[in-house]
Amino acid sequence: MRRRIVSLSVMASVLAISLFGLPLAAGVARYYMADERGDLERVATQATLAVSADLLSGRDVGTLPRVDSEVSLGLYDGTGRKIKGVGPERNDDAVRGALEGEVESEDDGFTMAVAIPVVSEAGVVIAVVRAQMSQWEAYGQIALTWLFMLGIAAAAVGLTWLLARAQARRLALPIEDLAVTATRLGEGDFSVRTRRSGIPEVDAAGACLDATAARIDGLIARERAFSADASHQLRTPLTGLKLRLEAALEDPAHDPGQTLTQAIATVDRLEDTIADLLALARGTPRQGDPLDVPALADEIERTWHRDLAARPLRVTVEPDLPPSTASAAAVRQILTVLLDNAARHGSGTVTVTIRDASGALALDVADEGAINADESLFDRAPTREGHGIGLPMARTLAEAESGRLTLTSHSPTTFTLLLPGTAA
Repeated sequence: MRRRIVSLSVMASVLAISLFGLPLAAGVARYYMADERGDLERVATQATLAVSADLLSGRDVGTLPRVDSEVSLGLYDGTGRKIKGVGPERNDDAVRGALEGEVESEDDGFTMAVAIPVVSEAGVVIAVVRAQMSQWEAYGQIALTWLFMLGIAAAAVGLTWLLARAQARRLALPIEDLAVTATRLGEGDFSVRTRRSGIPEVDAAGACLDATAARIDGLIARERAFSADASHQLRTPLTGLKLRLEAALEDPAHDPGQTLTQAIATVDRLEDTIADLLALARGTPRQGDPLDVPALADEIERTWHRDLAARPLRVTVEPDLPPSTASAAAVRQILTVLLDNAARHGSGTVTVTIRDASGALALDVADEGAINADESLFDRAPTREGHGIGLPMARTLAEAESGRLTLTSHSPTTFTLLLPGTAA
């Protein structure tokens, strides 16, 4: 690419210089030749004036006037025969033309001649003064001027080459960076980003590539998070399902219909959990409908009364709650984490309180136990068994809904989920 840019730039400059320089060079040559012809006519005119008086009075012209060493003078009579000076013995085209009363010039490529007639009072040409000079001096001036022009043209082409190289480097480097970035992106490095070059078109392509890398990185991160979160969220219901089935097998008198009904309910819960996690991992857009708080409270009571076993559960929903457009799937998964932690690590009655917190929707999950921990609870540092994932995931889901999950009390243990109300 760089070579093509440099080659095209140099070719364009050569073409432009040629289109401008060749006519200029021809004009320079014509100018020098015309200037030389003018000088020769001036010398011939001065010589004609110097000999006219003697010729018109019938006296013999002694010597021709002195002129520049490059110019030779010749005097011809009315018949075209040379009388004095330098020139052809018989008349040439210039002298023949002057004998007819006109100022004539002749150019054979090597010498230039100008003939001026001397006319009597009766209008008869009585003599012709012919001046001639070599054209090599004019050719030398033309050659020097052309050489100077050629030097300027070469300098212009060289400057164009330097500027084209700099511009080619400026244009090629960002594109080469894009290629390197695309290669690294194809190799799986989704953190790679392009550098801005100041070229709008290249920067626009780089921004699109950066957006693609960020989107792919986000998709893969969400898929990885889904794997970790799913393993955490599915562990408890799967364990409960397994224990119920094993207990039913060990107790032949147990009603299998009740066990199957509970197992189907657990499977339905598992399906709902997987659907929620997939929707959250893939960033499925919501419709913006208000959160159905009564349905959520009913689902908590229906599901967790069975899972908490002997632990009592109390769900309290205060009146006049502020509406919220938070994702039901996200809220359901957050509450699943908090209730699962209360069941596994807490003691006493588990209380879920849904209330108004100054225009925000607050959901408190508390038990009668105590916890000695700080904000490190919410750091994602899973162990080999998968522990340490739930609370970080719950806080991430809360922040994705513009909410906040905090440990509001150590004793009794209380976690509070704050969700912005629609009015706020």
